[in-house]
Amino acid sequence: MEKRPVSLTIIAWVLIVLSVLGLISMFALTAANPMLQEKLAEMHVPMAFLEIWTVLGTVVTLICAYGILKGMPWSRVLYVVWGIIGMVVGFYITPQKASIIISLVVLVVVSIFLFGEKANVWFQARGFMLHRESMPEGRELGSTDRLGR
Repeated sequence: MEKRPVSLTIIAWVLIVLSVLGLISMFALTAANPMLQEKLAEMHVPMAFLEIWTVLGTVVTLICAYGILKGMPWSRVLYVVWGIIGMVVGFYITPQKASIIISLVVLVVVSIFLFGEKANVWFQARGFMLHRESMPEGRELGSTDRLGR
């Protein structure tokens, strides 16, 4: 197996750190900050939904990060699908619609790294494949021989 690209290592660890910080802030900081509670009250859903959504999002993101670190092709597909679902839900629940644009930019930039050529070699897959491609001995993904195979 190829060495993991540094960009994927950074992405995975940033996902892990931000997920844990998001979970901590949702439960620890929200209760102690009346101004934040007031902003959350402006959302179109009950607080219980936000708490469940935060926990679910953290679990899915941690699973994605684990898969990225281990070179599992399904993890990058899950990241993109979950990102799109998160933006749709976020568009519905948040009063600050500009944050959705930021989320979209982050999703696109991360996806460029997750689906780039170096990532394809690491995941041993192309595009939205969920399983690794089986490669003949001594060949790399994307390489061709003299006959173009």
